[in-house]
Amino acid sequence: MYKKELDGVSILVAEDDIGVVSLLRSFFEQNGATVWVEESGKYVVERVNALQPDIIILDVVMPYVDGVTALARLRSSGNTTPAIMLTDKSTVDDKVSGLDCGADDYMTKPFSTKELLARVKTVLRRMVEVEKGVVEDTISIGLIEINPLTREIHNVDGSLVQFTKTEFDLLHYLAKKKTQVIAHSSLLHDVLGYNGAVETKALVMHIANMRKKMAKHSLSSIKIETVAGVGYKLVEASVNTVAHLHT
Repeated sequence: MYKKELDGVSILVAEDDIGVVSLLRSFFEQNGATVWVEESGKYVVERVNALQPDIIILDVVMPYVDGVTALARLRSSGNTTPAIMLTDKSTVDDKVSGLDCGADDYMTKPFSTKELLARVKTVLRRMVEVEKGVVEDTISIGLIEINPLTREIHNVDGSLVQFTKTEFDLLHYLAKKKTQVIAHSSLLHDVLGYNGAVETKALVMHIANMRKKMAKHSLSSIKIETVAGVGYKLVEASVNTVAHLHT
């Protein structure tokens, strides 16, 4: 019997737009998933605790309690169920604030169901790898340390830098291949989980978010360089440059 891509996966869709709910329920069920729906952010924590879904698709704008607040409450209670946020907002700052509350990824409406499926599969795969202990050694680059076991990034001053799970995966991947130019297609496939040729701005947005956070946390010993028409590479800043930036 043909195995569907989401066989055995349970999904809680927290969304109050009837049209979006209908689309997501039909799409996910066609791909083999069990789907539950919650229309109010007020009851998201309660529903997640009761149903224990494998992943949450959570709209930012919801009645009574918005999605960002609902997810923050869930995370503060110690619940680590992966979540992908849906948002109508288009600015980088709005998306970063949503991701910083504990989301694993985001999608901007209107979205491609094919792209959403890729994101769901990537997040679920990442969770399985963590549970199985598929981790690597800590990487030191520039004046930072990237620990894949704890999924933490420490700056030279000992401070902890908060990256989303997807941002961490991108930085870790680039750090493993430091100074090498990594093609857009490789990052889309190996980190974001896309198969074949896709049209998406997800990678560009993630890199933009990462650069903002690197600047905010003074990660001046490394930088993500864009190689036009090819991809990105992670490079160490020169000692003199770092010293100048910290004086």
